Amino acid sequence: MASPPDGILLVDKPRGVTSFAVVNHVRRMLADASGRGRRRGAPKFRVGHAGTLDPLATGLLIILVGRGSRLSPFLLHLDKSYQATVRFGAETDTLDAEGKVVREAAPPESPAAVQAVLPRFRGAIEQVPPVYSALKRDGRTLHRLARSGQDVPEPEPRPVTIHHLEMTASRWVDDPHEADLSVDCSGGTYIRSLARDIGRAAGSAAHLGALRRTRIGPFVVDDAADVMDGDAEAIRARLLPLASALPHLPRLTLTAHETAAVLEGGQPLPPWLKRLEAPATPGAATEPDSGAARRFTLCDPDGRLVAVGEIAPDTGLPRLAAVVGRKET
Repeated sequence: MASPPDGILLVDKPRGVTSFAVVNHVRRMLADASGRGRRRGAPKFRVGHAGTLDPLATGLLIILVGRGSRLSPFLLHLDKSYQATVRFGAETDTLDAEGKVVREAAPPESPAAVQAVLPRFRGAIEQVPPVYSALKRDGRTLHRLARSGQDVPEPEPRPVTIHHLEMTASRWVDDPHEADLSVDCSGGTYIRSLARDIGRAAGSAAHLGALRRTRIGPFVVDDAADVMDGDAEAIRARLLPLASALPHLPRLTLTAHETAAVLEGGQPLPPWLKRLEAPATPGAATEPDSGAARRFTLCDPDGRLVAVGEIAPDTGLPRLAAVVGRKET
């Protein structure tokens, strides 16, 4: 019987499938193959993700398998890239094509009118997230509150950064009037909100017609695959090792003695930082603010990921952010 695997899986999520359905499929396939899906009392097999995609959206979804689920906090806030289609003339309650129309307005006279407002949304901006989102209020997700019929006030604006925003195509002869956008943005940016706000800025109404996520930090959709029809063997074949999950962070290779100490809960020592190696993919993710902890990976002599460390901004001393552990071979 195969042992439960650890790793990360790059998935090209198809349209009409929830992120939860992808996670559930991967969990079911791998758990059954390892016997954890059939044996009563077997330990729970953990599978998670590093940021959901709406059912309407397609593209890159990072699935975290086994001990890889411990890496979610270090992947959720990476910069992302999208290809989006904004549809003008109507705003919906969900801010996408699946919602109910709540406001209508004439489309902008031309794509140039849309082009003219895009500079307002480049750089650091304040953005109001959608009511239909996974954000929580009083312990309940907003989209569940909204779908239960409750009157849910808009969330408070929050800062996001749009690094790149360009119109790549437009269709303006017949309805619907649409513009295609290329977007590079910080983690936590809602492209549905961006579509709404561009429509309003252009004196119209708009919602998101289509969305494809092409990048998360150093990972690109060209390296992903649709796994919904895949079995356990096919999914295992596409698993990346945990050591490849954070290539945008500096790396510290430990000695055998240091590895044992970290696995027992010992903290990294300041002299170890002199051995930090440059990231494998420098510049793939935004550097943290000066007030944030700087993170790095700790690997054993064989290159297996052992832990994630960070340098405390107040003291400059290294500490453990998460111990991933390793399997004995």
